[in-house]
Amino acid sequence: MNEGHARSPHRIVFRGFRSAASGEADTARPARTVYCVPAAGTGARNFLLPFARSPLRGNLRVVQLPGREDRLNEPCIDDITQMGALIADAIANEGVGDFALYGHSFGALVALETTRMLDRLGAPAPALLAVAACAAPQLPQAVRFDALGPTEIADTLRNLGGLNFSGPLGAEMAAAVLPALTADCRACTRYLDAVGQDAISCPIVAQGGTLDPAVPMERVTAWRDCTTAGFAAQAYPGGHFFPLESDLPIREVVNWQPDQARS
Repeated sequence: MNEGHARSPHRIVFRGFRSAASGEADTARPARTVYCVPAAGTGARNFLLPFARSPLRGNLRVVQLPGREDRLNEPCIDDITQMGALIADAIANEGVGDFALYGHSFGALVALETTRMLDRLGAPAPALLAVAACAAPQLPQAVRFDALGPTEIADTLRNLGGLNFSGPLGAEMAAAVLPALTADCRACTRYLDAVGQDAISCPIVAQGGTLDPAVPMERVTAWRDCTTAGFAAQAYPGGHFFPLESDLPIREVVNWQPDQARS
């Protein structure tokens, strides 16, 4: 995997795949780079693993926030506005021409704030913002995480299918995951309390899983009100983690063209 970072007190790192033959960053990729922000408490490796054999592997640049996986010993960032500012600065420094932002669940809010920060920087805008398994930010919050402890947060999210602390390594896994999961979820609540209603000026593609127990499609399609540009809603088989079950959602983002959006 390769990495880059912005010059800031908190280091933003992107992960991607290396060429197996050369050990260098995979350069044989289609034109559009997709900057991805994973779900709460998870990291880049977890997001990248399902794409190891996908022809889209070279398109992916996944944000590795501190406090997880190979950055486990670094303190978490617990503010989405700060995350968005740091990621926007790092993307602008990379100077990629054609790119999209893709946020999964909690990551969708971070990607939204990153899009807003890119605009404030006067940096090039993404071709589109893609949000997956996340309710539109203007809707009432289904859960307030600021009132819950780490174990209560994990219990609340367990039915989404992404948490499993059973087995002999369960306690060790919980100790590694819960700090980042707690910081991310509480950051969501604070961000949604304060987030403005100003629409962004780039298109949005909102994706949902037909079996997602937490985010039904009507809460996904409400993202239509968050953009002054085009909008498209897409439904995929699967639950809350459908983006990791097939490369089709990312493929749609890589191949997306403006004429596919509806105002």
